[in-house]
Amino acid sequence: MSYVLNWLHSYRLMVRWQGLRFKTVLPFAVVGQFFTGIGTVIGLGYMMPNIDPDSAMFLVTGAPTLTLITLGLVLVPQMVSQAKADGIFDYLWSLPMPRLAFLAADLTIWLVATLPGVILSLVVGSARYDFQLDLDPLAAPAFVLVVLTATNVGYAIAHLSPKPELVGVLTNLIIFCLFLFSPINFPAERLPGWLATVHRVLPVKYAADVVRGTLTGAYVDGPELGFAVLGIWCLLGFGATYILITRRR
Repeated sequence: MSYVLNWLHSYRLMVRWQGLRFKTVLPFAVVGQFFTGIGTVIGLGYMMPNIDPDSAMFLVTGAPTLTLITLGLVLVPQMVSQAKADGIFDYLWSLPMPRLAFLAADLTIWLVATLPGVILSLVVGSARYDFQLDLDPLAAPAFVLVVLTATNVGYAIAHLSPKPELVGVLTNLIIFCLFLFSPINFPAERLPGWLATVHRVLPVKYAADVVRGTLTGAYVDGPELGFAVLGIWCLLGFGATYILITRRR
């Protein structure tokens, strides 16, 4: 019981500490998520002058998916790698607190940072294309799972990379692939066969599927497969991060 109370106390302190540490960064992160969501749902629409209902569905639901994924796979690794370079983790690990409490606090901060951009992109997209959403009770768990999966994998990328410069290169490559070569804003059938096969084992396709499914009911492979694959990737990312942060002294 004392361990649980100590963990919760450490978690609360870390949430406050991270909030103060990122007080100048978080507003820009929130604004960045705004532009990611709105830019996707409106900007990509200019490339499709005659948008049919299916294309509108992919654009409206793809925008929040990209917002959630890019924060976890792009922004979080960059911030973590910079913190490593600044010696912040060396300081944190010297404190008498559970390391998972810090990880949970950090994930909480980034989860909250994504919500405004997600909500705004859905509102703007629905109004822009006159698209009616059909929210499922699983929408909230789906969004949380996508964020946790992306941020856990992002954490693993940052901690496995020996230099911040390498993280910068990898995240730029990731965001390029997300926008142009991932079945988020369009069906996977439009991709070359080999690339569609690759996406059958990556989490991106399933993140888009569960977000789209819980917002419209239009699942491609069914909710069970999407949630299961995301859960596996989330556990893999968390497991790798846990091993890395607990081995560091």
